[in-house]
Amino acid sequence: MKLLNKAAWKAVLITKGKKKERKKTVNELNPDEIGNVLAISSTAIGDTLLSTPAVRATRRIFPNASIDFMVREKFSVLFKNNPDLRTIIPYYGGYKRLFSLLNRIKSGNYDLCLVFHDSDPCPVQAAYLAGIPFIARIGFKDETVASFLNVKVLYRDEAHVIEQRLDVLRTLFKVKLDSSQDKRMVLPIMVEEAESFWNDLLNSMGRNHAKNKRIGFQISASRPYKAWPQRHFSELGKRLLADSEDVNIILFGGPGDEKIGKEIAEGITIDPGQKPGIINLAGRLPLKKLPAALKGLDLFITNDTGPFHVAVALKTPTISLFVPSTLRHTGPYQDREIHKVIRKPRPCSPCIQKYCTDPNCMSIISVEEVYQAVKNQFEPKGFFEG
Repeated sequence: MKLLNKAAWKAVLITKGKKKERKKTVNELNPDEIGNVLAISSTAIGDTLLSTPAVRATRRIFPNASIDFMVREKFSVLFKNNPDLRTIIPYYGGYKRLFSLLNRIKSGNYDLCLVFHDSDPCPVQAAYLAGIPFIARIGFKDETVASFLNVKVLYRDEAHVIEQRLDVLRTLFKVKLDSSQDKRMVLPIMVEEAESFWNDLLNSMGRNHAKNKRIGFQISASRPYKAWPQRHFSELGKRLLADSEDVNIILFGGPGDEKIGKEIAEGITIDPGQKPGIINLAGRLPLKKLPAALKGLDLFITNDTGPFHVAVALKTPTISLFVPSTLRHTGPYQDREIHKVIRKPRPCSPCIQKYCTDPNCMSIISVEEVYQAVKNQFEPKGFFEG
């Protein structure tokens, strides 16, 4: 079925492409004629969150327009409450449900499509086939869709990805977008929602941990080369629990991380009789509950992965760990005073990242470094005694 869908999709593209329609230029884009906008960020959680400043800027530029946001269906629950949007359009990835997606886009009568990433050609192709008259995209990575675009906005390699996405709007509409508010990620959540989550969780566990400090560990990453070794997490947790009985270690991880979470929890446990201080949510937490869980933390120790960006968006203090990832592109870009970064230079040059067959460079960051960063975070507040 997938091959049939792909073949049919390509046949439609070829037929459409033979019409040789003249594309509008930037100078022909009239903001006064924009009533419906389709924004696209259909890759990972972090990428989509990092696109929300550009979505909010789009709302400022077009205060009376309807803005819809195409995101990965499995992540869409995180973005449904975004006040800048009319609705979320779910994208299922690859060639899944593409003709249904095409019909959905056609029904939106969009005047403008803004694509805030340069991978995965299918959403751009669907926007083109749906007849959206103006399509703009950041970057040049995926040139298979170059012929479908009105504008390709150059990457500024020195710039954070939030800035790169804002560059799409700067290029099209000659706006500055230079304030700190312009660059802030959007992920609305009520304080009461976090409080309710933690009250329900702790009550269900039959233990009163309400007064304990909550330190979260993001034990996995979207790619193995970004993940701090699990033995390091175990050793760090063991040291923190030995320092204080008033600390909870909360393990976070996605589907499939249950085994790693269990092993890390067992590695943290000093002896069978010690006071319980570990809450293992790895692989057990529905995505829609993730913001509430992270909002209730005192500190989040994390790899460069989706939940890291969720925590930053929520103003939860973080200690983030960077070796192969590019800090200037995906590091914390708001409230930097509460976000500590531990960064080490890449040991290999060139770094092949996701193609690496021996991804162990994150082990360069020592347990002692992270432990001291945690102590520095808490000691002025008297949370640890020694």
